[in-house]
Amino acid sequence: MSKFFHRFVAGFFMGIAEITPGISGATIAGLFNVYKNFLSSLTAFNPNLRNFSIEKFFHKLNPNFIFPLFMGMIIAIYIASFLIDFLIINYLIAFKVFLTFVMLAAVIKNIFFDHKWAETRGYSISFFIGFCVALLISMSLVSLNFDNYFLLGIAGFFAFSAFLLPGISGSLVLVMLGVYPLVIKSVKMLDLMAILPLLVGFMVSFLLLPKEIIKSFNRNEQKVKMLFSGLISGSISAVWIHLN
Repeated sequence: MSKFFHRFVAGFFMGIAEITPGISGATIAGLFNVYKNFLSSLTAFNPNLRNFSIEKFFHKLNPNFIFPLFMGMIIAIYIASFLIDFLIINYLIAFKVFLTFVMLAAVIKNIFFDHKWAETRGYSISFFIGFCVALLISMSLVSLNFDNYFLLGIAGFFAFSAFLLPGISGSLVLVMLGVYPLVIKSVKMLDLMAILPLLVGFMVSFLLLPKEIIKSFNRNEQKVKMLFSGLISGSISAVWIHLN
């Protein structure tokens, strides 16, 4: 029972983190020591078809681990959507200021605390590229219509991809692309049809990328974190432009 509760609580805080731009659900998973098991469970959905069997699938999936984790995440995301929608409607400026400080804190952590500055400064060009890309996207998407199903699917794909990486916030991608308020309102209203393309994007990323993303991240961790720190910094403008 204690393991179930631990996994549920870990999932709950992962859900809260992941729906808050600038806070990484994967980092929270690491703090609760469930990150590796979480990734291992996800790889069950990308099996080797030659050797696939139901028994191997459930062994990798580890239902006793993944179900309480997902239960906690789903409940947290649903509850937090009410609070975030309330803050957007009634305390928009204060909420934007809060998110700005959270995102700056995430950047400072990634650059100065996860690694020594002497090591990370060699990847300053990655930070600059990420900053410029995020700023360009934020500015250019002001009038883009995200009612377009294809664009929602793309947003979902990149958001879930970011969710898998420690230190990177999936919901930040949704803010940067201007779709975050729509997602919050749809989750609150349980309007799954409105965000179905987003969920399809989640699923495609979920099925295709876990192993590849983590391999790339492990090979170039500092470079990737500097790139995403630049993306986070450049996305601060998106909070003030798109979050209405």
